[in-house]
Amino acid sequence: MQCGDSPVHAAIAPLAWPDPGGGLALPPWPCPGPAPPPLLLLLDRREPQVQALVGPLGDLLDPGERQRLRLLRRQEDGERFLLGRGALRQILGFWLRCDPAGLVLGAGPHGKPELLPQQAGGPGQGGRPPQFNVSHSGDLILVGIHPQRPVGVDVEQRRPVPEWQGIANRCLPAEESERIRALPEEQRSDAFLAAWCRMEAGLKARGLGLFAGAPTDGRAREDPDLWPVNLPEGYVGATALA
Repeated sequence: MQCGDSPVHAAIAPLAWPDPGGGLALPPWPCPGPAPPPLLLLLDRREPQVQALVGPLGDLLDPGERQRLRLLRRQEDGERFLLGRGALRQILGFWLRCDPAGLVLGAGPHGKPELLPQQAGGPGQGGRPPQFNVSHSGDLILVGIHPQRPVGVDVEQRRPVPEWQGIANRCLPAEESERIRALPEEQRSDAFLAAWCRMEAGLKARGLGLFAGAPTDGRAREDPDLWPVNLPEGYVGATALA
């Protein structure tokens, strides 16, 4: 399957984190290969074992993250940010064999979080830091990570999008908009959200904003590899590698 010029691979399923038994077990560092897919971890705020992490993961945030958290007035927004950033620190600390609270996270030109270059990579990576991305919607937080290539993830809670056509005309390729218009009306909002997730995941992988005109590195000029993500009922998502 193609999405514009980007190949779309078979859907992949994220790993539930923490595991259903309540542990914080993490998979080993992803093994390098010619083109391994992203490793995806999923947190669901509805799960008691995830709610139990709010305190411990919150303790890992740095002063800037704590300030950002205080500015989020809605509890659900704060929990999504805290869980996403705290889980990311926990995962990176595990793989990099360092204190997750001591990691220094910066941001790219369009706000994508990244490890500062001076921090060492994982085992066998020759000092190259892992690539990662986080997305959240509703009760879900999706974390994507890759040992070699820039990664992007996007998740959306399914909902009616009556204005989808105007957004699609501005943001999606013309052939994608036409494909959605050809569907029965009751399927168009879901199809639009799926297309939106693919677009956002690709942009994030390439380090681009929605209306950015230039990529941030040489690899960003290539079309990303795309994967749909299998998520719980009521959600749609995608991940990409640049």
